[in-house]
Amino acid sequence: MTKPTFTDEFKQGVVQYVLDHPNESKVAVAKKFGIADSTVHKWLKDANNN
Repeated sequence: MTKPTFTDEFKQGVVQYVLDHPNESKVAVAKKFGIADSTVHKWLKDANNN
């Protein structure tokens, strides 16, 4: 199975959604967007490093 690729806009949208909804768990956000929770964590970490 190939690894899915996501646009930068999608990644930024997910990160912004997490920041705008601090009471929603990252696991719930991941389910909402159909991605792994580890992916959400990585994107947040990457965003904080930039």
